[in-house]
Amino acid sequence: MRIKNYRQVENKPAVLSDGTPVENVYVRWLIDKEHDGANNFAMRRFELRAETNVPLHSHSQDHEIYILSGKGKFFNDSGEEKIVERGDVVYIPPNEKHGIKNLGQEDFIFLCLIPYLNK
Repeated sequence: MRIKNYRQVENKPAVLSDGTPVENVYVRWLIDKEHDGANNFAMRRFELRAETNVPLHSHSQDHEIYILSGKGKFFNDSGEEKIVERGDVVYIPPNEKHGIKNLGQEDFIFLCLIPYLNK
């Protein structure tokens, strides 16, 4: 068993899967292979600063998201938009193009769990 506080994990600038940095977005890898030995999934904590937009992008794995605080909008390339806030959950299937926007003046914070893909 491993127990730690999220503040003990380095808050790093976020980068899209293609290597593009995303300004004013930060990620903490709370549970991962490297530091915790978690071989099946990773848990990440994202913070989007006020008025920040994450552009459309996609990943080859599922994303399971739990909103901790703030108000945001998730959108996809089909024109679907959903407003979310604390307590909401979001599922993004593999390869679905999606983006995120912080709609408030406070940080928009959420947990995102992803499986590790076998190669």
